[in-house]
Amino acid sequence: MSKRKLSKRKAFSIFRTAQEEAEGKIGKVGQAEREDGHMSCIAGRIVSTPGGTQPFKAIMSREDGSTFECAFRSMEEAEAFVRRNTPRPQSRSTTYDHDVG
Repeated sequence: MSKRKLSKRKAFSIFRTAQEEAEGKIGKVGQAEREDGHMSCIAGRIVSTPGGTQPFKAIMSREDGSTFECAFRSMEEAEAFVRRNTPRPQSRSTTYDHDVG
């Protein structure tokens, strides 16, 4: 029987440092705390906040008229947050979407 030699290559990671990876995980935990796990808002909008610690902010509106804000590092994160916490719009009727003949 021959012994197999295990590869001694380092594990691949998209992160440059362990600190960067840890910061990414902290962001995900914080995000979960902000969400109630269900669609609690009726609308959301995203605004740019130049000069701030995080460049984008989602402003969410609840049924009772109250609002709250959450900051994000990227527009994609903010959009995903709004999609998860607001209902999908109703599908539109296509009855009148044709050329006049």
